[in-house]
Amino acid sequence: MLKLWAAILAALIALPAAAQQKKPAAVGFPDGPGKDVLVSKCFQCHSPNMWMDQRQDRRAWESALYRMVGRGALWTQDEIRQMADYLGEVYGRKQ
Repeated sequence: MLKLWAAILAALIALPAAAQQKKPAAVGFPDGPGKDVLVSKCFQCHSPNMWMDQRQDRRAWESALYRMVGRGALWTQDEIRQMADYLGEVYGRKQ
């Protein structure tokens, strides 16, 4: 019986770690510098569809990212730069 409880406890401890390793699906997001940072940071709260309809230049994306910092996002300036560069390139205004 003790072995059963030990196995159950071990499984419960392992579940959160396994869930954290699962990457969110980034369907429609082309590969490029900054994509992995965006997926790991923004998909914690937002779905991928959020960016697809918005077309903003890099500066507007950067402003939106800093607003998220004001709301509690814990990102470095380098991460913000990478995400803004990526979003400006992939989801920038169409010419």
